[in-house]
Amino acid sequence: MFLETPCGFPTKVVISDEPHSEYLPTTSWILLGDISVRSIWQSFSLPEPPVTMWVETSEATKRIETIVPWLEHWAACNIHRNYILVVVGGGIMTDMGGLAASLYSRGIPWHSWPTSLLGQIDAGIGGKTGVNLDSGKNLAGTFHHPEQTVVFVKFLDSLSQKHQKSGMWELVKMALIEGDLSRAESLLECEKLSTEDIKWAIALKIGIVHQDFREKGHRRLLNLGHTFGHALEAASNHSLLHGEAVGLGLLMACLLSENNKIASFPNSFTEKMANQLAPLSQHIPAWGKCIPFLLRDKKNEDGGKVHFIIPIPGTTPVQQKFSPESLESIHAKLLMMTRPH
Repeated sequence: MFLETPCGFPTKVVISDEPHSEYLPTTSWILLGDISVRSIWQSFSLPEPPVTMWVETSEATKRIETIVPWLEHWAACNIHRNYILVVVGGGIMTDMGGLAASLYSRGIPWHSWPTSLLGQIDAGIGGKTGVNLDSGKNLAGTFHHPEQTVVFVKFLDSLSQKHQKSGMWELVKMALIEGDLSRAESLLECEKLSTEDIKWAIALKIGIVHQDFREKGHRRLLNLGHTFGHALEAASNHSLLHGEAVGLGLLMACLLSENNKIASFPNSFTEKMANQLAPLSQHIPAWGKCIPFLLRDKKNEDGGKVHFIIPIPGTTPVQQKFSPESLESIHAKLLMMTRPH
C-alpha cells in the first residue's frame, strides 16, 4: 500500500509485508544491488533486467572511486536519462546508489528498495546520498530524492540479530525526537518490530523532511545522536555499526542534556540504554581519537564549536553548540555507564 505523504513530497512510499514485482518500474530500468541480498531478491522471484549489477558494499568501500566503474558500465551499456535505477540493499547501498543516480547523465530517476531497518526508516527516505572521505562520514554527496521508496518488512527477516538491534536505535531516536520516553523505552525492550512501528517512523521522518528539504533548520533534528555517533563510528575504524554508534550517541546526547541542565531523564531510562549498549563498551574509542571527527562534522559552522541536537522529555529537542573541551566529561560518563558489571 502507498503511505500518504504531504502534497509536494518528491517520493512515493510503499509499505508492505512481502515484496511484489508490481512496484518495479514499468518503463526501462536498471538494477544495482548489494550482493549480500541477491539470494533474498531471487527467493521472491523478482526479475533482474539486462543491465544488472550486484556489488559488495561496506563502510570501507563507501568511496567515490567505487562508484566510477558503475557509471562507466552504464555508459558502455548505452543507458540514457529515461532509464530508472532501482537500488536494492541497506543504508550504505542506497546512499551510494542514490549518489550514482545523481551523477550519471547529471541525474537519472531512481527507486530505493531498502532491505535493512536503517535503510527503511532512515537512508531510504529524504534524498540524502553520499560517500565517505578520509576526514569523515558522508562528507561528499548530493540531495537526490528517489521517485519511489519500496519498504518490504519481510526483507528484515534476513538480518542478523546484531543488525536488527543496530537498526532499532534509529527508532529510539525518532521517539526521542517526539519527546516520547514511553515509546523509546518500549522500543528498547522490543524483540520484533511490527509493520506499524516502521510506518510510524517513516511517516515521522517524512513530516520532518517535508518542512526542510535541504537541512537548513528543522530537519537537523534527525541528526539526534549522530554528531557523537559519527565520530565514534569513524574513530572505531567502523568496528561499531552505524546504528550501534548512534545508540551510544543518543545516550551521550541525553547525558549532555542533563549535564547542561537543559533537561533531566529518569535514571531507569538512561540505565536501560546503558545496559543495552554495554556489549559495545570494548569498541568505544578513546576521546582523543574522536575529537578530529567531531570538529570536521559537516553540521558545524565557523567558531570551533560542535553542533548538537539535545533531547528533552515531553517535547521537541533543541539545537545547541558546545566547545569540544566541554564534551570530554560526557565521553567519560559514557565509558563508566557502559562498563560491564
